[in-house]
Order: sequence, then C-alpha cells, then structure tokens
Amino acid sequence: MARHLEQLFSGDLLPSRPTPPTNCAQPFDVSSCPIDIDSINAAIKQLPRQKAPGIDHITIEMLSPLTDTLTPVLLYLFRLCWQWSYTPLTWRVAQVIPIHKKGSVSDPGNFRPISLTSTFRKILEKCLYPTLEGESPDLDIAQGGFRSSRSTLDQALCLIETCSILRRKHKITPTLAFLDIKSAYDTVDREHIWNTLQPTASPALLGLLRNLFDDAHIEVIVSNASSYRFSPTTGVLQGSILSPFLYSLYINELPSLLLHQIY
Repeated sequence: MARHLEQLFSGDLLPSRPTPPTNCAQPFDVSSCPIDIDSINAAIKQLPRQKAPGIDHITIEMLSPLTDTLTPVLLYLFRLCWQWSYTPLTWRVAQVIPIHKKGSVSDPGNFRPISLTSTFRKILEKCLYPTLEGESPDLDIAQGGFRSSRSTLDQALCLIETCSILRRKHKITPTLAFLDIKSAYDTVDREHIWNTLQPTASPALLGLLRNLFDDAHIEVIVSNASSYRFSPTTGVLQGSILSPFLYSLYINELPSLLLHQIY
C-alpha cells in the first residue's frame, strides 16, 4: 500500500521543477499574524469530537479542559510558525489509513487514503482558514463545493434552470457530462495552487502553507503497523481542514475555460 501511494503522489507526469525552499530565509513580521487568543479558543471549541488523533495521539478532548493554560502557549507557537514559515515535524506527518471503497481488497487502487494529522495542526489550520479565504482570488460562481450557504440542491437547481433556458429560449437540447476525477486530491499539482495564491496572498501565509503541504511526510497504517515514510510530490492531504478550499482554488479556472471552449 505504501509503495502504491508513493507512486500515486510521485508527480511523474508533472514538469520537472527545482525544489523550492521550505522555510523563509528572513523572518516575517510577527505583528502581521492574523491569529489571536479568540481565534484559537474558537478553533478548539469548533473542532469535532471523537475523531482519530495523529501521530502524537493527542485528541481535542484532551486539550479542551486545558484551554485557559494552553491557548497563550499555542498563540506564541503559532506566531513563531507564521514568522518563520515553519512548523514542528509531527504536524507535517500524516498517518494514512486506507479505507476500502469497492472492488477487490487486493487492489490498492480500491482504497481511499484518509490522512490522520496532529490536532495542533488542525487548530492552526482552523485559525488560518479565514485568512486563506480572504486572501484568495474569488471562486467562480459555478463552484458550489465546500462553500458556505451552498449545497448540492443549489447546484442541481442551477443545472435544471440552465437546461430549461437552453431548451426554451435557444431551442438547444443540452448534453450533460458527469466526471468523477480519479484520486483528485492526491494528484493535485500544488505549484499551480501556490501560483494562483501568489498575487493575492501574503508571503507569510504562502510560506506557511508551503511548509505544511510541500514538506509533509506520509506513513501508512495497516493493522497497527506503520510503513516507511515518504514525501508526497503532489496532492493535498485528505483530512486536512484546508484541503477542500485549496482544491477549489486548483480547479477555479475550469468553469471559465470550459465556457470559452464551448462558445
């Protein structure tokens, strides 16, 4: 399974690029860090309970009773992470649990890799999410996935109305194509995401994101045994709080490109 995932995350089809530095040469201004005591407290309260922990085996239930003592320490640590675009190694180790989807269990491709990450990373990501959302390019209106106040029903209604307008006003019978992108999160070219963010996101935020995702390490857990570690060249971690939004950025140009190709 580990060899299968290592090949999946290898990025063999991507163009060859020099390896970017994973931490900044000069520190960023710590006063620009958007994280404060209130955002950390909110993150601890909002994180779902009864979830599997990461490699440090620390759960959110363990941290909640210690909030008053822990929050100032986390604030100091998170600001250091922001300042230096660097996080502790255990926050960048994902323990992958293969979840069987369908088909033969002897085929590694029939499993979905779910990443278990450190609770401290989850708190940090929860605190960073509003800043990432605010400093990103606007998402295309056609995108409905993982967006506030948008649901599958909204997308279905828009599709039905679009088909109705094409038939009624333009006398066109639309053809619908439904695509299921195989291993979507696992094969993302992260460099495309960083290039998309570069014009709008602060260098400190971008540097911290690169450290969290570009300098990540994966080990596979099967029957309580762990594999060797490897570094994924592609992909955003399934299980990361930031991954759904980062994937939305990755495909954000797709609606306009399809519209241009059609018309």
